[in-house]
Amino acid sequence: MLPILILLCAVGGIGLAGWGISSMLRERTVVSRRLSGVPGSMDAVPEQKRELLSLEDNILKRFEDLVTPKNPEELARIRNWLLTAGYRRPSAVRVYYASKAGLALGLAVVSALIFPFLLNGYPIALIAIIIVGFTILGYAGPGLWVTRHRQRRQEAAELGFPDMLDMLLVCIGAGHGLDQALRRVAAEFRKLNPTIAEELTIVNDELRAGKARQAVMRDFSERLGVDDITNFTTVLKQSDEFGVSIADTLRIYAGEMRNKRVMRAEEKANMMPVKLALGSILFTVPPTMLVMAGPSLVLMIRSLSGMTGGG
Repeated sequence: MLPILILLCAVGGIGLAGWGISSMLRERTVVSRRLSGVPGSMDAVPEQKRELLSLEDNILKRFEDLVTPKNPEELARIRNWLLTAGYRRPSAVRVYYASKAGLALGLAVVSALIFPFLLNGYPIALIAIIIVGFTILGYAGPGLWVTRHRQRRQEAAELGFPDMLDMLLVCIGAGHGLDQALRRVAAEFRKLNPTIAEELTIVNDELRAGKARQAVMRDFSERLGVDDITNFTTVLKQSDEFGVSIADTLRIYAGEMRNKRVMRAEEKANMMPVKLALGSILFTVPPTMLVMAGPSLVLMIRSLSGMTGGG
């Protein structure tokens, strides 16, 4: 069992190290964006993200019946879930299910070719369990990736939403209309918060195409999936229906969002000692107990084995 434990520890260590490095780099990127300022050009349009991998719909349509769900409700739920993660291409559902099937099959084949040679002499049931485990990991991998990307996107939108409200309030106070203020904020947020800038660009395109403002803002909140933005769209809808000043509404709501962001930061700061204490206990007590009690356990095992052999 020692090679299996070493392999599992190595895979887990590499995964944890990669996750920690990616989280650290992401935090530094967010901080550098907030400290670098915003661009000054009003006519600048957020650049659309170019996809590194583009799969033609004609290729995946041949396998659509095999990989995509047949239930319309399940299909709509997956499509909305991918939409909140930023995957809005028509082939997103097909790519998602094709990647799940392909990655599961690939890991199953690779593990079936490698582990019988690495674990030669071990029980076949153990090798089969490892192969099944890698297959399940491959099938669940794309879902975990999309979930993590969706969480990062929502965190970025939630972090930049109070700044967006402040800038909207400044633009409206300077005499701009709401549509023109949204265009200006989308241009100014190009480097500060690409997630909000990208979604506001879609909002501006839909408004220019003649779509109703309430429907556009509702779709904007659904694409991001953040409760604060959903409440904001509801407030805008009520202000339009009752004739309340948008500037007054934005001023009150922006103040609430700033206070809420401060409270969230204070909550995370208060939780930091608890997390550090749990980490210290988790990574300090077990090694200490192993070092202290390890020799005694070895002596006890040797003594018991000698008594058993003598008997």
